[in-house]
Amino acid sequence: MILQDILRPCRGDFHLTIYRGGREVSRIDDHNLVVDAGRIRLAELAAGKSSACITKIGVGSGSTAEAADDTELEGQQLFPLTSASVDGRDARFDFLIDNSQANGLKIHEFGLFCADGAMFSHRVRTGLIEKEDDIQIKGYWILHF
Repeated sequence: MILQDILRPCRGDFHLTIYRGGREVSRIDDHNLVVDAGRIRLAELAAGKSSACITKIGVGSGSTAEAADDTELEGQQLFPLTSASVDGRDARFDFLIDNSQANGLKIHEFGLFCADGAMFSHRVRTGLIEKEDDIQIKGYWILHF
């Protein structure tokens, strides 16, 4: 008898709600790409070679599709996560981009970033969010291990 360990790749779900003037105007549920730098951080964490956990949400204006070798967002702006939690094999990262943040940015892309600045995962949307001071973005990212 041969013992087989079937390990699925780390993947993520991306959820956000856009509010204009306090009223919900759009809701998005999508997937993401865990990039190479994120996979390297996982290996380093497993080997005790890094303590860089995911601490930030990033937004950017780039519209080029995600790629495994992505390391940053175009016009990148980073903000602290509002919370992080673990439920079994899932890690959830909640975020808020408030009315006073990222104004003037045409947001196409989002990313999760480690404390050391390394990008962990990346999502480029087909739609555009023209961020102004009457827009607030709330969301969460779930990584499945």
